[in-house]
Formats: sequence, C-alpha cells, structure tokens
Amino acid sequence: MRLVRALALRPCTKKATAHPRRISLLSVAAALPLAAACVSGADASVLRVPDPWPSVQTALNAALPGDTVLVAPGTYYGNFLWPDRPGIDLLSEGGATVTILDGLQTETVLGLYAAAIDTTTIIRGFTITNGKVGGT
Repeated sequence: MRLVRALALRPCTKKATAHPRRISLLSVAAALPLAAACVSGADASVLRVPDPWPSVQTALNAALPGDTVLVAPGTYYGNFLWPDRPGIDLLSEGGATVTILDGLQTETVLGLYAAAIDTTTIIRGFTITNGKVGGT
C-alpha cells in the first residue's frame, strides 16, 4: 500500500520506482492471463470448405489441434477419415438441414478413432447419411 501511495504522489523519478522488481512482477502477473488468451487464440486457424479448401478431407488433413474446419452448405460425398490429432472442430456454416456428409453406402462416412479424438473435438451441424457398417 505504501508503494502505491508513493507512486501516486510523486512524479516519475528514480525514487518513485524504488522497488522496480515489485512493479515488474505485478505488471507481468497482471498481463499473463491476457497474454495466454492471445497466444492460444493466435495459433488457431479456420479452414473453409470448399474455398479455399476443395474438400472436407483435405481441410481435415491440414488442420492442427485448435483449428476449425468450417464447411459451407452443400452435399459432400466420400468417406472421411479423422486425422490423428485431437482438438479439431468440424462445423457446418448452415446447419444439418443444408450440410450433408454422404458416404455413398461404400463404408463408414466419418471414421473416428479413439486415439485421434478427445473432449476438445467437436463435430456439429451435419446430416451424416448413406454410411455402411463395416465398410467394404
């Protein structure tokens, strides 16, 4: 409390910063949560399908933990394999009524493997149809 009063009452001189380590540590401690939030958000990317990513699979393959694959409305045909990385979000822009993943009845529409997903993995807003249990 005395340090705060001394700084508030005195002009900025060397005497006013008699305890620079305390001020520095307080400043750093106050800035850490903000810096952590900026760093975690700064590394995440949004990969948009079909532009610039031509397919759901190519966007998933390029995604890193923390990234979002954002899919425009439409029907996307294929058998999609989840990459071996947790923490990827697969989201539709328009919702399940207009964004469809169609497996063409050839095998599993969306292959998810336990090692590649965790509680940070999100898949939302798709109609998943025409899959085949057991594949070919």
